[in-house]
Amino acid sequence: MKKDPLASPETRCRLFSDWLVVPVRFLRRSIILVLALLCVALPLFAQLPSGRIDEAIADLNEQKFPDAEAILKDVLRGHPHDPTVLGLMAVALDGEKRYGEAETYYSQAVKLSPGSAALFNNLGTHYLAMGDREHARQAYLSAVRINPHDPNANLQLAQIAVKTRQGAEALRYLDRLPAETQAKPALSVVRAQALALAGKTELAESLLARALEESPDDPRVAFAAGMTFADWKRYQDAEKAFTQALRSAPTDFDAQYNLGLAALGAKDSDRAANAFQIALRQHPDDSDCLYNLARAYDAQGQTLGAMIPLEQAQRLAPQRADIILLAANLSERLGFYGDAAVAFGSYLKLRPDDIPARRERGFALAVASRTEDALRDLEEYVRRNPRDTRGLYELGVVETIWNREKSLGHIKAALAIDPTFLPARYARAVLYFQAGQYREAISDLQTVLAREPDDLGALDTLGETELQLGNAQASVKALSHAAELAPDDRLILMHYSRALARNHQPQEAQAVLDELRRLGSESNPGRPNSGLLRFLELSPSQQEAQYLANLQVRLRMNPDSVPLKVRIAKEELAQGERQQALEMFHQVLVESSDPRVLQDCAGALLDKQEYEPARGLLEKVLSIEPSRTDALLDLAIAVFRTTGAEAALAELSRVPLNRQKGDFFLLQAQLLDAEDKPEQAAAALNRGLEASPTRADLYFQAALFLVKHHQVRQMVDVLGRAEQIVPGDPKLMLTRAIGLEMLHEREVAMNVLSKLESQDPTWYLPYEIHGIIQSIRIRPAEAKPLLQTAIALGADDPRAYFYLASATIQANTEDTAEAQKAIERALALDPKDPFIQSLAGRIAYLKKDYPAALERLRSALAIWPDMIEAHQTLSGTYRALGDKEKAAEELKTVLRIKQQNPTADQELPFSVGDMLFSVGAPTATHE
Repeated sequence: MKKDPLASPETRCRLFSDWLVVPVRFLRRSIILVLALLCVALPLFAQLPSGRIDEAIADLNEQKFPDAEAILKDVLRGHPHDPTVLGLMAVALDGEKRYGEAETYYSQAVKLSPGSAALFNNLGTHYLAMGDREHARQAYLSAVRINPHDPNANLQLAQIAVKTRQGAEALRYLDRLPAETQAKPALSVVRAQALALAGKTELAESLLARALEESPDDPRVAFAAGMTFADWKRYQDAEKAFTQALRSAPTDFDAQYNLGLAALGAKDSDRAANAFQIALRQHPDDSDCLYNLARAYDAQGQTLGAMIPLEQAQRLAPQRADIILLAANLSERLGFYGDAAVAFGSYLKLRPDDIPARRERGFALAVASRTEDALRDLEEYVRRNPRDTRGLYELGVVETIWNREKSLGHIKAALAIDPTFLPARYARAVLYFQAGQYREAISDLQTVLAREPDDLGALDTLGETELQLGNAQASVKALSHAAELAPDDRLILMHYSRALARNHQPQEAQAVLDELRRLGSESNPGRPNSGLLRFLELSPSQQEAQYLANLQVRLRMNPDSVPLKVRIAKEELAQGERQQALEMFHQVLVESSDPRVLQDCAGALLDKQEYEPARGLLEKVLSIEPSRTDALLDLAIAVFRTTGAEAALAELSRVPLNRQKGDFFLLQAQLLDAEDKPEQAAAALNRGLEASPTRADLYFQAALFLVKHHQVRQMVDVLGRAEQIVPGDPKLMLTRAIGLEMLHEREVAMNVLSKLESQDPTWYLPYEIHGIIQSIRIRPAEAKPLLQTAIALGADDPRAYFYLASATIQANTEDTAEAQKAIERALALDPKDPFIQSLAGRIAYLKKDYPAALERLRSALAIWPDMIEAHQTLSGTYRALGDKEKAAEELKTVLRIKQQNPTADQELPFSVGDMLFSVGAPTATHE
């Protein structure tokens, strides 16, 4: 919760009246005025040079503190024990904010003149300037012991009593003031504050209103009234009072600033922003004003815009904890979780005992994928706050990455403390769903929806859960409501189309898929991330284009920020803006010497198979820190892809023996296999698997190696073990599903694919492979919606369109229009594939477009003369044209081919094993 801006310890209570306590900015004038009285009142212990003293006092009143100090030093050489000169020197040093030195002079002056009330008044003001209210109070008490009716000391004591919420005490001090002083409107404001604290609210309000009425043109009174209203949290009245002050003093910075604070308190963000903008024209480097302008922008909904003045404030006041904390919170809301984690870290250095902030940093670290660091923060928080529901919940969420059983335990503990905490109940439902405990998931989801019937996440998960239980109708009901609430949510539409297809509503499913295509795939994240953001449901996810635009705005504000350049480069790479991304990565290469940053960039490039620029980054990493084993492995991969296996093995040999572990041997196996050394490769592979590798990319390469050498069963088993080490990795899950299909363990394969579709619903490849498998099994009703979903998500390869066309005519041989549309796209993508040409010929045959059928079938046979399917369809086409002789000739050709090759008609257009190589292909991804 944001603190009351007018109650913050950093807030400056800027008042105008010389009779009132004033802040450091205006202390100088008050000190000097009081000191002028002091100089008259104090007896001279020796004959002082009056002209020089008058000159020093004039300099002090004009705030020429160094000039006054020079004069007074000269006078002190002749009069080192004169309290008047010592007191003047103390004031000069106060003016220069050299408070420690000033106190030495005050101490000497007080010892020499202990009966001077004026001197104690100045000492009290000195302590106020230092922010030491208690010592100031003691100084003023000394003054009133000397003179019980001292006007300044009594007024200052009254003000201090008001600040410490002692209303009755403040009234006692005010009553000591002369009647003519008490009658002043400015004093009425102080008395009103004291009366309010003493419980006399009506009298206080009446007195304050009368003071404003009697002094409509006195900005001091209006300002003091505004501060009083703000203290009472009557912010609209405070706004009016500050506005009244500004009518008489339109250029006063402090009135303008406090008007902005009052407007913030009144939730009038537009007026607040305007007030701070005007104030900043006078003092553009005022960190308080910049900080509160950021708050005003944020309140207007301009959170990104708020970062501009906030970052200026941070540069001016890098140790201000409130500024850093706001930067952390705004960064988190903007989705800049890495920045938020860094800001929370800086804040915690200043406020190490702020345990809730540690929890917030843990959350930001988790979303930024720094899960180990997040776990430490959240575990520490829960250790100190074992019954904090949100802390248990967030810890449970982070633990899903490492230990789902432990995660579930913490989320259950949160619900045991507060069964109504819906985020934890939803989280538990998701965990139950992922564990296959569908009925338990439904129970929690129904509880959530009973309280929040329009909760999109709960509706979506309920629809998916019902579908897993085979309750397609219930699934359609939940997802239909979700789709009504969020008609442009691609994720919900994907799930909804699948539910409709399973509920035997093909036309409705097709309509939803058409809507998905209308929305376009430019925001498709491709290969998914961990799903943590969706799981936590902290805020609506930003579109990629807007996300990138936000980063670019931040970079314009901080053009030298390497971390921002890294993030922009990654995002541009993910969105297919390859050239811009490579240019930005090159800037990072030139500007950064941090090996972690450089290796992180190299990893992003390797994921996209941009091996050459990755190699340059990794070479720089190793020139800075030669012992980084992961960087050596990555460099070996980059060298393998750019130069060859022999050179890559040479790079790999640089890894010291004591660091050659599982990941090392898996990569070595891949390189040896490429060198055509299968026995050595197999030995390295076995050593690697025995050592439990930790990198998912190398597990994937090991899987390809095993498939290449026809060891599919071992590949499936290896990936089963990998699930324990790198749980939930989507690429490995998909690879295992393909392996299971190759072993004809089809139900298990389908379960893995269904789980993957639910876990990572925006990645097209699971849908595509699932649809192809169903089409091969001649299950067109199941295959068709899966393939349509894959295409809607961005699958633009000939295989997807080929099988969609095939499934379409499998389902209904008369549905040639849709099949024709799909096969035309497949032909455009790969006109030299005989299976695509042959299927195009068959579709033309079904349409009775026999000339087109002949053209396509002959094209297929020109590529593959022994293609049985094309000869059979060609025979039918000739028969339809009445050419029985050619039809018979084609059938004889079919018979001859079968006699030569009995399995010739079992060839598949795309083998299931070939799909493995699609899994590793680079895809668009939103990291």
